[in-house]
Amino acid sequence: MHELYTVLAEYYDVIYRRRAERVGEEIDFVEEIFKNDAKREAKKVLDLACGTGIPTVELARRGYEVVGLDLHEEMLRVARRKAQELGLNIEFIHGDALDINFENEFDAVTMFFSSIMYFDENAIKQLFNSVIKALKPGGVFVADWSNLCFLQFDRAPTIWEEKNGDETVITTSWKEIENATQRFHLKYLVQILKPNGTIRAFHVHEVLNAYTPREIRLLAEKYFSEVKIYGDMKRNLGKNAYRFWLVGIAP
Repeated sequence: MHELYTVLAEYYDVIYRRRAERVGEEIDFVEEIFKNDAKREAKKVLDLACGTGIPTVELARRGYEVVGLDLHEEMLRVARRKAQELGLNIEFIHGDALDINFENEFDAVTMFFSSIMYFDENAIKQLFNSVIKALKPGGVFVADWSNLCFLQFDRAPTIWEEKNGDETVITTSWKEIENATQRFHLKYLVQILKPNGTIRAFHVHEVLNAYTPREIRLLAEKYFSEVKIYGDMKRNLGKNAYRFWLVGIAP
């Protein structure tokens, strides 16, 4: 489990290069949320499950004071290197999002790339409780997650190829859904081809929890004073959103 975030950490940005190239659009949308939904000005941001810092770095480039936290030190090494190369002052902390000790320190807390789906119902309650403690009054929590309805029908394998210097990285991904439990199995075969013809192959199996907007709302309303759910990157739910965004306002 979690090979994508440990042994493959140095290849994470390569595997997700296309998603990384679109991160600016996501941060544009998040800034809309900061401006229109938060009850206080967003200056200091805690980015949970920050990984290699793809959104964390973009937030810092836009002038936010950002702290990134992740469970995997291998990912944080990459994130710290990127921030240093760009001359950005970002504090990266090794830790568990369920066990953070911040109290009234942040104007906003973010969680990108569907990371919230790693938490089951009990853990997500713990997460919301930690987030509420970390936020200042009127601060905002923003998290995105994938739509279960699309996941149910989008099960055909997807294959893509990226260059990493003189290496070629070929990734095959496929999905399996347990409808009764709403558990989502995301599987990868990552093949790294060297110029001399040798191949390193890794099988990755991640287990996530799929949630409907209604389920997330019911869970979040017990913790936040105001809860909104948006679809894709629009400030409304829409009818056929591929990805949802949770917006929770701290009391």
